[in-house]
Amino acid sequence: MLRPLLASLLLCSAASAASAATIYKHVDKDGHVTFTNVPMRGARAVLVTPASDEAAPSPPRASSPRPASAAVPAHIPSVDSGTQRQRDEGRRRILQTELDNEQRALGEARQTLQDASKKAGTPPAQLQRLRDAVTDRERNIAALKQELGNAGGGN
Repeated sequence: MLRPLLASLLLCSAASAASAATIYKHVDKDGHVTFTNVPMRGARAVLVTPASDEAAPSPPRASSPRPASAAVPAHIPSVDSGTQRQRDEGRRRILQTELDNEQRALGEARQTLQDASKKAGTPPAQLQRLRDAVTDRERNIAALKQELGNAGGGN
């Protein structure tokens, strides 16, 4: 399912950001968990701490070469550019696959909502759940597109 992947991506992004960044956890009525850096109604702030006692700066992106004068601290492992490029390409492929799956699921969710809307006697609560499902898919797609943009991929 996409939510755990998005949660992992958001947590990874948050871990590399400044430790002062606030991450919010929202659990909807169906038990789905969403992590975000944007405050949401009903969401709780969660404490995200660095893996070590000292806050390590995030490594520079492979697309921006490090100045020759910049020294790499001994506790930060280095990766050659070929390996990093492979990792970046793998990440882009995973994100693109997830985006394709989510777009397909959005089409299905929209069709289900449209069919239910035409059907007489569909309970308003069911219609709202279907609308919420469409909205969730749209948010997931926006988040995946943003991650693809951050990864240097595109759509």
